Amino acid sequence: MACAARVRAKPARVQFLQRAAIRPVAPHAVVDDASVSRVEAALDPDAGLEATIDRGYRELDRTQPTLAHFVSEAIAAQDDDVAQSLGYFLAVSVYLLFREAFPTRLVEIDADALSAAIDALQTDEALRAESADEVLESDAVVAMGQPAVLDFVQHHVREAVDVAGARADLAQLDDIYRLVLIEVIALSQCVTPPAGDPLGPGSEVLA
Repeated sequence: MACAARVRAKPARVQFLQRAAIRPVAPHAVVDDASVSRVEAALDPDAGLEATIDRGYRELDRTQPTLAHFVSEAIAAQDDDVAQSLGYFLAVSVYLLFREAFPTRLVEIDADALSAAIDALQTDEALRAESADEVLESDAVVAMGQPAVLDFVQHHVREAVDVAGARADLAQLDDIYRLVLIEVIALSQCVTPPAGDPLGPGSEVLA
């Protein structure tokens, strides 16, 4: 199970998976470090962080209404101020990371795609919980597919836990962390290949 407290220590990168319910991320859908750096610069508190996040949420609501509705309901279900603030910030920031990396190749997430992402995380968590010798958590699987994105997310989760200290509601922070994992899984599967990619729509596979 994903745990907000556990990400205080950055997990080691694992190269191989024996089994996973979360689909691998296609190379054309991996967010690069440069895109993360550009978004981080735009999220500088001195550069008008609140206004940037507000604009980002309005764009998210316009371009990804199904995802935005899911995010807003999940955040509204929390009554802890730290969890709500972190959820709003991370949900918008993750969208901005994908938009920065793939400005013309991010398609709208529909209800089926969102349900598939939710089911993938839940199934993967159950799979690992049932195995006594399982050493990986589901968030490590997500991190293998989107390392730069998860580094960003986990940094801010650790920061929120540290700032909140003894006041941290770890259960609600965990809910927010899982929400963001679902968002990352969903967005990773909704990036189209670039033009000319052999895996792109309409391309022929040569035998």
